[in-house]
Amino acid sequence: MGLELYAQIEPLLGFEEQKERLYDIFLEKLRLLGLKSFLDVGCGSGTFMQKAKSLGLQCEGIDLSRQMIERAREKGLEAEYRDICEVQKEYEAITAVFDVINYMDKEELIRFFECIKRALKRGGYFLCDINTQYGFEEVAPGAMIVDKGDHFVAIEAEYEEGRLVTDITAFSRQDECFTKKKDTIVQYYHDIEFLKSLGLRLVDIDFVSLYGEEIDKALLTFQKE
Repeated sequence: MGLELYAQIEPLLGFEEQKERLYDIFLEKLRLLGLKSFLDVGCGSGTFMQKAKSLGLQCEGIDLSRQMIERAREKGLEAEYRDICEVQKEYEAITAVFDVINYMDKEELIRFFECIKRALKRGGYFLCDINTQYGFEEVAPGAMIVDKGDHFVAIEAEYEEGRLVTDITAFSRQDECFTKKKDTIVQYYHDIEFLKSLGLRLVDIDFVSLYGEEIDKALLTFQKE
């Protein structure tokens, strides 16, 4: 799915302002729910966890990119290369921040929610964000080029029939030569009604506008009964 290549280019892509705003929304929701600890699924390099810890929250993270886990550990965070279905502990809350849900198709989400439910304590909460139809149709498609001298990245994204297909081409300098890597990332639009059918009770929806005035994301709060 391009996880390792994305891990390499992620620091070059920007979107930091949007990420920070989304992190703040998640952290405010955790505060309102009175939650003091959580597991972050798809924790990436641990920026969200780092911010949570600065506010006194306890957190652990898991991710399927070894590079991202290494970066998180370098920040002193408790992070493991692990699939959610391999988690043995139970948590009072689990988060999945910034598009994690959209990287899975329906079959993968059914499995994912089963494992989330198993890893939650009774009464525990699962917080995740999803891209809206507007986010996929109007915000995500298009092309972007990032030129940082020793690193050059070309990204082209196209949305059609519920799938956002993003082609990544990256060049990086090694001595006098450039190495080229290519990969493709696929994201899927998911209807809220489908997510409500996956075994957790949807208790709240917060609509979010990160890239303009239109709603491009929704923060969903689920609870294990």
